[in-house]
Amino acid sequence: MIKGSFYIILITIAVILFGCKKEYSCEGCNRMILPDTSTTNNIPQPYICPSCIGADDFIENRWSLSNASNFYCGIMDTAIAAPARNGFTIYGPSLCSIDSGLVMTINTEPAILNQYIFNSTTTRVGMYYYDNVAQTYPFITTSGFQFSVTLESYIHQTKMMIGTFRGIVIKPNGSQTSVQGKFKVEVF
Repeated sequence: MIKGSFYIILITIAVILFGCKKEYSCEGCNRMILPDTSTTNNIPQPYICPSCIGADDFIENRWSLSNASNFYCGIMDTAIAAPARNGFTIYGPSLCSIDSGLVMTINTEPAILNQYIFNSTTTRVGMYYYDNVAQTYPFITTSGFQFSVTLESYIHQTKMMIGTFRGIVIKPNGSQTSVQGKFKVEVF
């Protein structure tokens, strides 16, 4: 009896330890991978999202990002203000793959998100475009390179914010590139 219980417990532990593995997939998505033009770097480049081409309007709860002739866009599913309302974080997945997306943390000081704000620019920004399939950051800001966000408008009553961003980011192979983009989101 004790020997049988021991085997049941052992099998249960084995199933728990070896049966839980995160799967990164892109079932049903339509995306292309840019070819890697370097011979020394095999890290995949960002995904091109065909459904984003031409979708560069300010649409509520959406973001868009361009790099040279490549264009990416997605849903802004979260926008959270800091408790002191001196900044906020926004993020959301790409429209083509929930395995990739955009995250930005913006410090708005001296502007505080308890008033109307128009045409306020800040360089205190952290941004990255993530790719969970390749487990890398195709675009990421780093200190020493200019990157800014301009809050074109923030309407305090509705909490609706429209903004643009641009600057230099680092690619996985360490090279620099410039990006620009926009977002429209309700910040809580």
